[in-house]
Amino acid sequence: MKLEKNASVCMKALPFWMLPYTFYMYYLSLFLMEKGLTSSQITLLMSITNITSLVFSFVASPIVDRLGRKNTLTIFDLLSSAVPAAILLVSQSFVPAMIALGLSGLNRVMSTAYYLVLVEDTSDRNSMDSMNMFNIITVLSGVATPIAGIIVTKLGIIRGENLFLIVSVVLMTTQCLVRHFFISETPTGMAVKAAHSKFSLKDVLVSYRDMAKHLGKNRRLLAALLINSLMYVYYNLGTTTSLLFTPYFAHFRNLTGVVLASIGSIYSIGTLFSMLVINPRMDRKTIHAFILISGLVSMCGFAMIILCPAGNTVLLIAAVILLALGYGVLKSGADALLAMENEGEFGAGVYALAFVLSSVFSILAIQLVNILYEKSPNWLFGLSAAIVAIIIGIAIPYVRPGKEVPDA
Repeated sequence: MKLEKNASVCMKALPFWMLPYTFYMYYLSLFLMEKGLTSSQITLLMSITNITSLVFSFVASPIVDRLGRKNTLTIFDLLSSAVPAAILLVSQSFVPAMIALGLSGLNRVMSTAYYLVLVEDTSDRNSMDSMNMFNIITVLSGVATPIAGIIVTKLGIIRGENLFLIVSVVLMTTQCLVRHFFISETPTGMAVKAAHSKFSLKDVLVSYRDMAKHLGKNRRLLAALLINSLMYVYYNLGTTTSLLFTPYFAHFRNLTGVVLASIGSIYSIGTLFSMLVINPRMDRKTIHAFILISGLVSMCGFAMIILCPAGNTVLLIAAVILLALGYGVLKSGADALLAMENEGEFGAGVYALAFVLSSVFSILAIQLVNILYEKSPNWLFGLSAAIVAIIIGIAIPYVRPGKEVPDA
């Protein structure tokens, strides 16, 4: 696949951010627990992250429009990625961890700029390929988690995680500065920046009002927005990114060492298969059908993992494979769908609203799982299944071969 300039530069830089991030995030919850934090404190940290994400999502659109896509990407990448890793490296008690994960909420501002740099003023094919490549690189980093497992087994969780954090600070900072030199501001970004040179809080509220009217007239964009928002709730709650994913398999399913790390690798390989083999077949006409089918596959995986008897590792792995295959299509499909439907002056605002909604939904979901997880860790995947079921329901009306669903 041939990507356009900005997308090509971003994809070349991404592995130097994603690999160290994947390594240190996979073991972060166990690392913090080793330092004395409880599972309740871990879920509280998840809630704090989502609260700060909500706040920063709300102001992301005016920040991106005022500073420009390129400058916002660089500034907020450093603040949300390298700085939190540096804080966790220095201290791992609850308050520093809260500050670090709170700052990571600034990722919502960075991500708004990042997606616009990738797809704004580009073709549908570039949007589809960029999002799929982004997710492929993310998954390839996950495939490498057994390497992290070997390192942690040899050095121990404390020394191993400290090594991952050191590497993260160095590589994240370097890739951010190098990328800034090679990417360009988008034409729409330059026009919007010039128009918003004097932007106030009142303008923020007005922009959301105007965007709400825009969404009311564009049902396909609204559906894409909701699917994307819910997908990120699932992403935060029930995939390898979740701070409860690894503890579920370590403490509830009693997996350890390389076997525990292999769960992450198997999940990543299954996701990668979907992205390399299945996703290239998606296009604007079939994307809702792909989302529907992959959602049903995921539902089968949720049922298997919840009903899996204790000690049946084979069935557990089979369930993880189904979840991975479904997630691989759902994630790229949700990202590409919003990228293709989101065009024009409201681009930054739509992405910011997607992040606002995903933060609100995530806060509610995490509070619910915090209550239910103590009763049964299987609720982690039960709630994830409920989210995917809603995504399926939103996609169904648009799965009409040969017909287009009108916007209004």
